[in-house]
Amino acid sequence: MKRSFAAAIILFLAFLISSCSTVPLGKAGLQGEGTLGAIRDLTGAYERRDLDAFMEKVAPAYPEREAFQTSVEKVFTTYQTIDLKLHFTKILVMVQEKGNIKATFTWEGEWQTTGGKIVKDGARVTLVFDPGTYKLLGIDGKNMFIPSDAPAPARQ
Repeated sequence: MKRSFAAAIILFLAFLISSCSTVPLGKAGLQGEGTLGAIRDLTGAYERRDLDAFMEKVAPAYPEREAFQTSVEKVFTTYQTIDLKLHFTKILVMVQEKGNIKATFTWEGEWQTTGGKIVKDGARVTLVFDPGTYKLLGIDGKNMFIPSDAPAPARQ
């Protein structure tokens, strides 16, 4: 009786462990993971105020890339502390069979000068990435890398 009970427990545990095994990610899953990594790298370089690392994550085909670089450089010289909060729990990553990858999410940012002035901003944005290099190709919506001097609307 004890042997059959022990065998039943072992069989149950083996079944439980085998049911928890994960299936490897497919192509779309890997692209989704690559996109999240690209977003983290891009925002990490921005928060560190590392212009070279940030612009390395921006594709050469980005529209008006030089003007964008100048704007970001001005932000880096104006603000000493940059803190971005991305809401990854509500992110939508669209990996199309052909075309670019689009990641839509909500963000909140806080930029602080050495004098103590704080600018807060936030919105919903779609970042467009190249599927081969995971470099930023475009921004649809409020540009999260250029803070607005107008206050962010209060939450309802």
